[in-house]
Amino acid sequence: MYFRHLILPLLLVLILAAGAQAYKGGCPGQGHYQDFMSGLTPEQQEKVQKLTDVHHEQLFALHKELKAKHEAMETLFAAVPVDKAAVDKAMAEVNELQAKKAKLNADYRIELTEITGKPVPLESQRGCAGAAGCGAYSSGAGTGAGDAPASPAQTL
Repeated sequence: MYFRHLILPLLLVLILAAGAQAYKGGCPGQGHYQDFMSGLTPEQQEKVQKLTDVHHEQLFALHKELKAKHEAMETLFAAVPVDKAAVDKAMAEVNELQAKKAKLNADYRIELTEITGKPVPLESQRGCAGAAGCGAYSSGAGTGAGDAPASPAQTL
């Protein structure tokens, strides 16, 4: 009888604990670029939002192209024997797209700096992006090589 009375409170605690971990971005903190975005005028915030929207459209298009090139390259690697010339050509195309992505991100940061008049941080150094990662001893859920940079306009 006593055990049955404990089931409901235990379930409630588990549900609340699970909900507490459901932060945007999968990490606690929610502080992405708050320091950077604080103090901007409404006009600056609007310009940042428009620039970010355009940047994301271009970046996501590049991500789709990169994914397609990676899938095509996997098909080349699956063939026996592997066509080295085709793999080299595909790798050159992937490298070109990655260079475009790096240039796009650099141009975005430069334009943000011109709009806001202050340097744009590479990462917010809060939540999972900081040196300690997510949680006390975890490697965190930091961005990987193919992830898009977090947008400073997410806090608008």
